[in-house]
Amino acid sequence: MPKIFNGLIAILALLSATPALAIDVNFQGYLKSYLIAQEQQSNSFYNLPSQINSQNNLRLMLDVFSQQAVWQIHYEISPQLSSRDSNAFAMTSEPSMPGYRLTDLDPLLATSGAKQSVLQNLDRFNVQFQFADGDLTIGRQAITFGSARMINPTDVFLPFSLGTLNTEYRIGVDAVRYQKAWGELGEIDIGLVSGDGAQSENSAAFVQAKQNLNGKDLNFSLIRFADQTLVGGGLETALGEFGFWLEIASVSGLSNYQRGSVGLDYAFTANTFAMIEYHVSTAGTKDTDQYLNHFESLSFTTGGVFLLGEHYIIASLAQTFSPLWQASAQTIINLDDDSSFTMLSTNYNIAEDFYLDFGVYLFNGKGLKINDNLGQVLLGSEYGASPNSAFVSIRFYF
Repeated sequence: MPKIFNGLIAILALLSATPALAIDVNFQGYLKSYLIAQEQQSNSFYNLPSQINSQNNLRLMLDVFSQQAVWQIHYEISPQLSSRDSNAFAMTSEPSMPGYRLTDLDPLLATSGAKQSVLQNLDRFNVQFQFADGDLTIGRQAITFGSARMINPTDVFLPFSLGTLNTEYRIGVDAVRYQKAWGELGEIDIGLVSGDGAQSENSAAFVQAKQNLNGKDLNFSLIRFADQTLVGGGLETALGEFGFWLEIASVSGLSNYQRGSVGLDYAFTANTFAMIEYHVSTAGTKDTDQYLNHFESLSFTTGGVFLLGEHYIIASLAQTFSPLWQASAQTIINLDDDSSFTMLSTNYNIAEDFYLDFGVYLFNGKGLKINDNLGQVLLGSEYGASPNSAFVSIRFYF
């Protein structure tokens, strides 16, 4: 895979260097600043004082369009400042660190003690060639799978965890990808995704097919990743005035598990919108004593799984009060251990391209516990040990 990947990059770079008749350059970006406060954590095992964290994101985005190719380069720099040494925040503006990258910049650009750091992320670096029968994209790009609205069982390429604040741009992975139209409403999508050294245990290959039949959006996915195989599919359609979706996936190989999501959405008015989704995953467990072990399992480290239990209900409600002011509420309930995680947020458009956000994260459930046989500290539930948090942020786009 490395020789193929490098060879294609060299060929396409040579082709793109051919003089074009016209070039259009688009430069844009954003500046986001989050101030996050986390309440004191106090129990029989430890006492951690409350803390405040400043997380900032400057994203610079350059897109160059020519008659032959489209180049895309996105770079993000993120200064971080914490009121104490620990950075174990339940909320963060930073998504999970990428794993499907052939090579990468050092994510830690600078540091000053345990309280200050500057992170960096070269999140897009690709070239796309648009041919008569399809588009070929090579380099760092975003790849998504699935039809579910909240938890996507077929999505193994770095999905956002529920505690991530900045989800505007999905983390880029290194890939060679070809997308071809299939009829008027369908698409065939095939690709190779490379991890460090392009080894089989950290790379992937996929085929994704999408088609619309009688008003129903259908999709099929076949992914070979980390010496495992995922077969999945999904459906999106209307059931009367409700939107309906279903997504399932089965993984076999070094690990074997199944995941599924099914849900409904409904617009009560033009300004009030609600969703509910049920998610099941045999990659999880009902035994809270095994929760910590699951963080090291293949489903978590390579398969995009980030939930510890087996059965979940996720519900959300969004309200638009005016063209400038919106609010939303979302909760996820682990039906196995009865813990929950609720997110309340609102945003206001202060001026053109300038936004103010405020939100709270509320956690409920059993806290930490001791395993009497081994003397280990274990999670009593998935969300009960996490401290409640609040954030305020400003966003500026240019």
